[in-house]
Amino acid sequence: MSGRSSRGKRRGQPGGSSRKWRWLGLAVLLGLLAAGAGWYWRRFEPAERKAEVKHLWGNYVRRQNQATFLEMVVDFWQLYRGDGVVCEVGAGNATVYGGLPAAGALRVLRNRAYWVGYDERRRNPAWVAYRLFDSRDNLAGPRPVEFMTDLRTVAQVSSEHYTGSGFDRGHLAPNFGLGRCHGPEAQRETFLMSNIVPQRHDLNAGVWNELELREAINYTGRFQEIWVIAGPVYNPELIRELPSGIPIPESFYKIVVDERCGRLRAIAFRFRHDAPAPSSLDQALCTIDELEALTGLDFFPELPPAAQAELERRRPKSVW
Repeated sequence: MSGRSSRGKRRGQPGGSSRKWRWLGLAVLLGLLAAGAGWYWRRFEPAERKAEVKHLWGNYVRRQNQATFLEMVVDFWQLYRGDGVVCEVGAGNATVYGGLPAAGALRVLRNRAYWVGYDERRRNPAWVAYRLFDSRDNLAGPRPVEFMTDLRTVAQVSSEHYTGSGFDRGHLAPNFGLGRCHGPEAQRETFLMSNIVPQRHDLNAGVWNELELREAINYTGRFQEIWVIAGPVYNPELIRELPSGIPIPESFYKIVVDERCGRLRAIAFRFRHDAPAPSSLDQALCTIDELEALTGLDFFPELPPAAQAELERRRPKSVW
């Protein structure tokens, strides 16, 4: 038996050696392809794209922005093969992308880190716009506790207008995201009543808060910077009010804009106030065209007409 076993081993040696050389050759070939791809990438890729790739990879490795491996793969695909709108228009104003939303008689208020289009008739903001960016350091201070009347408005809404109403004082420009990026003074300004709308607690503390955290941590880490517009939607046939007379929105919208390497895209959400909370943010997706029809606002009026039309008609298939 010992002799047969020895002969068997000797017969197997040539085949094993052949497989070994095949694997070695494959490894060398893959190494050469990787080296060639690396040389081509360093030699011919635009500096802006190389910086974006390094940022995406570093963001995933650091794991500081809750980015998953799947999200990183999707982001790379979007960077190289995405079908977003190609647009050479820059951000323009540092806070508002593509121009202030155009509408009727709104009072425009500028704060440290966000703008407001305030509706004096409804005593509510019609829109707020802000910019968030990737910040390694959380600059936010302790959450403020005092809501402040905005003396720049005629309506002079105070915190007491909400007392006993059963509705939260809902932020449109988020206290956490703006504080994290822009510091405690900007965070404190989010407590101006010109930034506040009546919101049911389940929405305010639920999917609305989920999206706020996603844009402040996940989106900024993956995309470096984003621009956001948020506001209320009203049902003109069924106006409900707080006891103080402030109208209660029928739903709320949010638009997030991402521009990288000249490639512009946007994602829009609409959250119905009284509907059951969606099981995922995907269920709240809509088009910007739909939001313009509901609100009467014209978003991104300074973009070229063709780019604006293309951006606003698209409905993303899933949340970024």
